[in-house]
Amino acid sequence: MEKRIETKADEFIMRLRHEGRMTLPELEKAMGLSQGLLEKWIALFEARGLIELIYPPNPIDPPYVVIKNGK
Repeated sequence: MEKRIETKADEFIMRLRHEGRMTLPELEKAMGLSQGLLEKWIALFEARGLIELIYPPNPIDPPYVVIKNGK
């Protein structure tokens, strides 16, 4: 029987897949991550084409993260 090891990074991606999209404040709260670490993860996953960080046209609305199609 193969054991699967899951990390906080795995949880991050799975949570986004489940929710569809999450704002940065929602991710910080749900994941218990600092803003700095969250920003690093977002940059890393975005560079690999897994997610996209979107800045809404209304500057009052917080940026949000979505899983890219087919990932």
